[in-house]
Formats: sequence, structure tokens, C-alpha cells
Amino acid sequence: MVSIIKRKVLDGVYWIEIPEVDLRILCGCPADSIKHCATKGLLKIVKEDGIEYESGPNAMLLSDDLIQNGSLSNVSEFVAYHMFYTQGMIIPTHPSFKKPNPLMIGKKDQVDAQMEYIFYGNYGLTREKEFLDCGESVSFAKENIAMKLRFAQNNFTHTRDLIDPVYLNRKKVELRNGVFVRRIKHNVFDFTYKNKSVQVNLNLRKYRHYQPTFVLPQRTIPDDYFSVTHTGEGDGWNPHKPSLSSIIRFDGRFFLIDAGPYIKKILKAVGLTPDQLSGIFITHVHDDHFAGLFNLIRENNRLTIHATPVIRATLQKKFSSLLSVSEEEVGRYFNFSDLKRDVWNQRYGMEVKPLPTAHPVDTTIFIFRVKGKERYYSYGHYSDIAALSWLKTMIVDKKGEIGISRKYYETIKSDFEIVLDLKKIDVGGPAIHGDAEDFAADRTGKLVLGHSHLPFTERQLAIGDEVNFGHVDTLIKKKP
Repeated sequence: MVSIIKRKVLDGVYWIEIPEVDLRILCGCPADSIKHCATKGLLKIVKEDGIEYESGPNAMLLSDDLIQNGSLSNVSEFVAYHMFYTQGMIIPTHPSFKKPNPLMIGKKDQVDAQMEYIFYGNYGLTREKEFLDCGESVSFAKENIAMKLRFAQNNFTHTRDLIDPVYLNRKKVELRNGVFVRRIKHNVFDFTYKNKSVQVNLNLRKYRHYQPTFVLPQRTIPDDYFSVTHTGEGDGWNPHKPSLSSIIRFDGRFFLIDAGPYIKKILKAVGLTPDQLSGIFITHVHDDHFAGLFNLIRENNRLTIHATPVIRATLQKKFSSLLSVSEEEVGRYFNFSDLKRDVWNQRYGMEVKPLPTAHPVDTTIFIFRVKGKERYYSYGHYSDIAALSWLKTMIVDKKGEIGISRKYYETIKSDFEIVLDLKKIDVGGPAIHGDAEDFAADRTGKLVLGHSHLPFTERQLAIGDEVNFGHVDTLIKKKP
């Protein structure tokens, strides 16, 4: 048996596997690197204790440089999520639960920063005071913390307790069972096991960039007064589609909803540049909706981020951890425009209502409306919702129990039932994503399916529509 297997995943990213000690190291973790592993056939299906699941990396080596050639090199959240959930390492009933913690290897400052950034991406705000600082009530804080704790198996566990750090300098360090790693020079590492040694170089060459797993067609956004262009119907695992996002065109302005990985390529595919955006609405800070924000930082004419104070706070905390800067510094990268939840907010003549929804991290859905000649025309962006069937299991009757109240459940259900002209819905499936069945009786004019890594089923397509990248739904053709 070969003692060490080395494979190139993409420029600046490698896969090192030592089968004898069950160690699989993803070297380099730019955005969507786990999707590249999938396309390279590295995420194999295994069977253990009668359970089939997807295997994958159980260690990650970070780049010495956070940023290379203008892009983030260390964006490890979804690699960690694959370890935690897809491979089952933090699920008590899963065979992987009994295995050693995964490893995060690299410079101390990078490892520590990634640990914090994953924590905020996983849970968002976790303390009552953080909600109160956002102007929220005690009851809202308690309700949302209890909801997220239920998703989190009753404990906001810090990343340091889920992933073991391995700090590297120039000395050889043992990773596990006779496998050693040493930094030879900046971003170049040597792995040894028994009598075999291999090297990886995580430096990107000049003019080279990390690339997405998807290829996009060129599309043009028509000159409508109020329209929605669908620029992503995938999720953090789908290698064939960008993550769920939309572009709203209203009265000559363009507004982006969420910024997943490779957002500049997505904008370019529909004929836009970041400078043409009048603002961005953020639903939540999971990386498939957040990781592209770094590439939207503008030195002049800062981009305006529209979000509720709670979502804005989670964004600032996660971004400051990722970049190892203060939250105040993040405020100098963007303009923040706070939205009031549960009411209509005026933005450039368009109205938007953010509605908090149930998810492991603080999340809002958005409803947009514009006045036409005779009535309002509306679009609902229902990203990262939770299936009602799962939320029912979270209902508790006693105060102080971890879960949600029946009133909270009914509010979420009522939000799902709002009748609109156009609605894009998350159908990624329980537990933490949506179910098309919750919209089977929806009287909305058109339902668009999204946020899935699997082909849509016949039943889902009987409820909603599948759209291709760049598809445009025109709500108002000409200015009234």
C-alpha cells in the first residue's frame, strides 16, 4: 500500500491522504474547496456500523497568507461543516462521533482566527446582551437563543472543542500516529510518514486565482422597472450551481441579495460590476451567503449593506474574526443601513420587510414590494428557512425549556403562507432547510425552487419551478 497519496485539487490546494492512519488532509481552504473535493471524487461513500455516509477530510492545513492575489485563502467553514455534519463527527449517534477530533494546522494567528470565524458562522449571537445591544427585547433574545440552542444540541460549543489546533513554526510536528508535517519555507510544507515524504506548495503563482466549480453562461438583465434575476439556486455543497442569491433591478438600480463565493464572476456573467450595485441585502452569514463580501470591498464609494441590527452584528463579528480586525474596522469597509424587522422599510422608493426565521444562525427572509399603477408587486426571498415538520418537533410548552413556543411556530408558518407575486424558496430539506411541501397550497403567483445540491424531484417540480442561471422574472415592465 502507498503510504502517502498526494493529489492536486486546484491551484494552491492539495489533498494528502495516509490510509494506514486514516488521515486525510485538505491543504488549502479557499471558498468552495469542499466542492472541488467532490468534483475530484475525493468524498467517498463509506459504510460503518451499518450506516452509509460521505467521507472526506479530517484535517485541514491553512495557508500562511489569508489573502492571495486578491482572494481569501482561508475560508474553512464548510470544510468544518462537512466534518461536523456530513461525516457526523459531532453527531452522538454517528459512528464518526467516537473518532478523534479533526485537526486544523497552520500559523497560530490563522488557526485562532479561523476558530473564531467558524464559531460566529455556526451560531451567530449567543448571549442575551448581544441582542440587547442591537436594540432587541429580552423576550426576543431569549426566544432566539432557545431556538438556536435546540439546533445546536443544547450547547454553543466553541470550535476549539470540536477541532484540535496544530500550530506550526519551522519545527517538525507530529499530527497523528507517526505522520509529521514541517514548514520548509513560506507556504511550502513537507509531510512524512515512515520512509515516504511529499511536499505541497500553497502559494498561488502570479496572475493565478482560485476558480469555482461551476461554469456560467453570459446573460443580460433587461431594462425593466422592477425585476428579479436569479443568480444562484444551489447551496454550499452543490458544485454545479452558485449558492442561492438574486439581483433585484428597481428603477435603474441593482440590489444584490447575499454574496456567496465567486460573487464577482456571478455579477460579470449578468453584465454587472460591483461598482454598479446600489446595495446588498444580507439574510445571514453562512459562507455560501457571506464569503463573497470580501471581494465587494471598495476603497471609494463603499457598498451599503442592508440588514437588521442582529444580522449586521453577526456579520461584523464574523468578518472581524476572519480578517483579525476590530468590528469598528469592518464598519470602515462598508456602509451599514439597519432595517427594522417585521415592518416595511423604505429604500430608494422600494419597500422591504425583513422577517426573522428559524435557522442555526440568526437569519431573516426578505419581502420586497413596489407600487404599480393599481397595486403593489412583490417578491419574497425565502432563503435558509427550516421545514415546518422539523420545527414542530422543537415546540416546548414550559418556559425555560430549550426549543420554540407554539406562538413562534405559528408566526413562522404564517410567514410562509404570505401570498406574493414571486417567491423563491429554500427546499434543501429538514432539519435546517426548507421543504417544498410547506408551500404546496401556496397561492403565490410563481414559486422558484432553490438551495439544494440534489436534482429536484417530480413532486417538488409539481409545487415550484426550476430556473436556469440568469433567468429574469419581470414584475413591473415600465415605470408607472
